Amino acid sequence: MKKSEQLRKEASMAESDQQCLGLHTKAMREERLERFEDKWLLLLKEKATVHYSELLNRYWIENKKFGTIDFYPKANKVLIRKQNKWVKPGLQWLIKNFELK
Repeated sequence: MKKSEQLRKEASMAESDQQCLGLHTKAMREERLERFEDKWLLLLKEKATVHYSELLNRYWIENKKFGTIDFYPKANKVLIRKQNKWVKPGLQWLIKNFELK
């Protein structure tokens, strides 16, 4: 069972509305991470050098065209370090600019 499925199950058994909302939010963030890792990570590794930081829950991508890019899959944000620019939605930006289809 995936972590997002477990969080959804816990949310359905939550006692308060606030606790339920918090667990649903965590489940959505986990789903974003799982979707990226299952579908897009391997395609991205073919196009660029990809590293993972478990402490910060981010991937950083090294590429000649853009330099170093930080991708936060749970928040769906990209930071282009060279330009000091945040891009959201980040996954769509990665798919478009790295031609991952």
